[in-house]
Amino acid sequence: MAASAIMWPDEATKTAEFEPVGTHPGYRRLGLGTAMLLHGMHLARAARATHMTVPYLGAPGHPSARGLYYSVGFREFTRDAPLIKPAA
Repeated sequence: MAASAIMWPDEATKTAEFEPVGTHPGYRRLGLGTAMLLHGMHLARAARATHMTVPYLGAPGHPSARGLYYSVGFREFTRDAPLIKPAA
């Protein structure tokens, strides 16, 4: 398996949470993580999610993961809560 992601939709809050997201070290920097997140966000929007979150703990220790999330539009919301992205 080269990459994986799980998306948890929440109809009550109209959010979708991505956790976990990962790419095997031998397959990084090929766009697989980006493709998985973009596809998941497309599915979440189709399911009427208005926001996406990534519970991104350990950001200082994983700058490449932070770069991946930022590259698809996520931004820091609070240090005590996940990253958030409007669905639009």
